[in-house]
Amino acid sequence: MAIEADLGAMLPWSHPFRMVDRMVECVPHQRVVTWKRVSAGDPVAPRCNSGPSYFPAFLILEGLSQTAALLFRESYGPEALSGAPLLGYLKAKIRGHARPGDTLTYTVTAIKMTSRNGVFSGVAAVDGKVVAATDLAFGVGERWS
Repeated sequence: MAIEADLGAMLPWSHPFRMVDRMVECVPHQRVVTWKRVSAGDPVAPRCNSGPSYFPAFLILEGLSQTAALLFRESYGPEALSGAPLLGYLKAKIRGHARPGDTLTYTVTAIKMTSRNGVFSGVAAVDGKVVAATDLAFGVGERWS
């Protein structure tokens, strides 16, 4: 069952750069599950006139990063992302693809979090099959004026 939430108000990314469409489940300080519906008309996906079209792997990883940011915000409140989010991948493995019409399910688990940073483990799946996995680090820096 999906959680009704205004992700536009919860995350600092806006369309077309937001790679999360819906929050499905959230246990603050522990775990969050989100969805991204992949569409052929996605403005940030490359256009391909021949052969099958795939959602780029780096955008799948970006969706996992944004899901980690959502867990961080849900754990530490609305002001948690008031600074500039700084993300970095410790390791990432691409194991498959997402195509238009697929729904990506992002599952991110907190390994360790404080009010300013965290380390997370994330998995992206399509129809229960893992297409990407990553460990990533997250911190919030001061905004530049």
